[in-house]
Amino acid sequence: MVADSFRKMRQGVRAISAATQSLSKRAWAVTVLAFALCLVNYSDRMVISFAIEPIKKDFGLTNTSFGLAISYFALGTLFVNCLSGVLLDRFGTRLVWTIGLLVWSAAIAASGMVEIWALFLTARFVLGLGEGVNFPAMNRAAADWIPPRLTSRSVGIMLLGVPVALLLGGPLLSHLIGWINWRNAFIVLAIGSAILGVAVQVIYRIPRSRSAADANRVPWWRLLRNPTLLATSWSFFAFGYVLWFGITWIPGYFEQTWQMDLASIGWFSTLPWGLACVLIPLVGWYSDRRMIQTRSIRSARVHPIWIFQLLGALCFIPMIFVHSQTLAILMISLGVGFSMAANAPYYSICTDLFRESTGTATGIMVTFFSISGLVTPLLTGWLTDVFGGFQAAFAVLAIFVATGAIGMLLFARPDCPTQEPTS
Repeated sequence: MVADSFRKMRQGVRAISAATQSLSKRAWAVTVLAFALCLVNYSDRMVISFAIEPIKKDFGLTNTSFGLAISYFALGTLFVNCLSGVLLDRFGTRLVWTIGLLVWSAAIAASGMVEIWALFLTARFVLGLGEGVNFPAMNRAAADWIPPRLTSRSVGIMLLGVPVALLLGGPLLSHLIGWINWRNAFIVLAIGSAILGVAVQVIYRIPRSRSAADANRVPWWRLLRNPTLLATSWSFFAFGYVLWFGITWIPGYFEQTWQMDLASIGWFSTLPWGLACVLIPLVGWYSDRRMIQTRSIRSARVHPIWIFQLLGALCFIPMIFVHSQTLAILMISLGVGFSMAANAPYYSICTDLFRESTGTATGIMVTFFSISGLVTPLLTGWLTDVFGGFQAAFAVLAIFVATGAIGMLLFARPDCPTQEPTS
């Protein structure tokens, strides 16, 4: 088992190496920049969860009041996802990405400075506006600079910033907050985000081909009629449900169900993200290889998504009945890891079908993810209160993930002539 894991990790490293060696220097720089932005983006999202108690103390909050800060951030991302996609296609990645970075840097800095709770909530909403630009911009950058044959593996490298942030964020952010307090920690992260905003201006350039491509953009209302994009977006909602469940409820599940101490929870909660770090580049590499072999978006992108989502759903089903702590750790780790494995092909579907409207298509897809960020914490909390445990919550999780897989299998047929985009 251990030897097999090391073998997969070596394959992942070779896949990353092969991808970067095939890219131009500019494309390689954009890939690394996007990875860093995803890493900082999720670090900025996570830091509040490690500052719950000092924030509650400073503002005199209850748990319910604190929950508003999470909701306001999700509302900000939901508000801006589609709009940012349209703006990216219209005005270019360099300008819109930079503005998003400056807005989110200012917002997280303000979060560490304000003394009034209403202003803190406002800063959280604005932070959502700024950070909501990142993933549509990342995929627009991939469409601009990454050759189609390398899209999925390159986006996989970019998206590695998410599980890496989740894997390393706990110990790093908790120590940072303990060292310089939560307010100064927010300001340090804001400075890091602002530096990356400058890096976008220095590194990123709009390809010459973009100037002649504007006439081929597909309006957003036509994208909303595309069955493949809608099926992919619903599947991405299910992916988001798993990710938000993992971020917000895995520690609580182990603590409430198995009475585990925080040190043990911190260790075991990293396992799903470690598995995702291995699987995301591997699946991205396989997806591109399959695309070269078959020239079929369904074979290369759709099939990995629904297969890994179905595997994830099958792993979550035993959690409804599990009576073993070891089995629970294994099933959660596999379920989250499998659900995240095909992250890159989601984005590749947008670039494959709508290369000149990638920002808009990705904005639509990511909007469903933002909706899951609103639904997951509230629905999971309500289910655990009503049913006195996590069994019902895992049942609903498995159902959502299974419907995402079934929707992709039945309705995502991007190679059919009736689903080709029209301008």
